[in-house]
Amino acid sequence: MALIPCTACGHTISTEALSCPSCGHPGANASRGGREGVARIAGTVAGSYISAQMLASIIVGSVAIVSFAAIMIAVILAG
Repeated sequence: MALIPCTACGHTISTEALSCPSCGHPGANASRGGREGVARIAGTVAGSYISAQMLASIIVGSVAIVSFAAIMIAVILAG
């Protein structure tokens, strides 16, 4: 496992990384098609690069909005 510079931002990444943790650009391993599954698919959603941290933020934010809306509906209906 060697460290190489990201081709998009220059941040140092592992050759085994699916994407750059800094900018989300796919790593060398992603282009070889070595790993299949959710991580690879999530890294290239709709042709854009999404890092794991950004994807987690989107999911947590969506859950928070839905939870808030459910609480507000329950408060309005109870009152």
